[in-house]
Amino acid sequence: MNRKQYGLILVLSMIAGLMGSIVSNRFLRDFPLFAQKTPEQVEIIRVERVEIMDKEGRRRAWFGLAPQGNIGLGLSDQDGNVSAVLSTTPDRNTGLIFADRQGKRRAGLILSSDDEPALELYDKETGRRLRLAVTTDGEPQLWLYDTNETPRIAAGLSPEGSATLGLANSDRKATISLTMRADGNPSLDLTDQEGKPRATLGYTELEVPPGGILDKLPVFSLVLADPNGRVIWKAP
Repeated sequence: MNRKQYGLILVLSMIAGLMGSIVSNRFLRDFPLFAQKTPEQVEIIRVERVEIMDKEGRRRAWFGLAPQGNIGLGLSDQDGNVSAVLSTTPDRNTGLIFADRQGKRRAGLILSSDDEPALELYDKETGRRLRLAVTTDGEPQLWLYDTNETPRIAAGLSPEGSATLGLANSDRKATISLTMRADGNPSLDLTDQEGKPRATLGYTELEVPPGGILDKLPVFSLVLADPNGRVIWKAP
């Protein structure tokens, strides 16, 4: 079954375990590490890392460079567990990560090197379970993951105005896609275990040989196809 696709395609272009964000000049001005001096007394202090310890000798905060090249700011609780990290990676991925009392990441606000902002939520085993993002072309997307971090439910709104809700099995091949096109034409598409389209209910476009002319079927249509994509039945 060949037809022009509208909507969201389930993919695995996810950013896993990203901890990055930028420390701006404004941040440094608002929270100076040392007593401010007059312009005539300005000094430059060059260090790779600054750590703040409490009276019991536990690290409560740090600012500086990591061995991997990340630069960031980290905050820890009274037990020494990391609570929040603000950092940026050498490849310009940035983010703010929040951790629970065990020091495991549970939420993250991320900006990828491709300028895609995202909010991610993680379970207690640090597995990604939800992702809310906006693509570089302006498409808002919502992703829900299973315990294996496989995307199973996705929703999106294309820049052209087509809204799509997609469901997938654990290997992301068999899918159900419900789409409302920008022109108001709805459709429901089913694929088999090999990821091949097998049925469409609603508006669809079929290529009619020779010449590949598009046959536009109305919203009250039903089209069935064999594993090779050949239409075996349609109505009307």
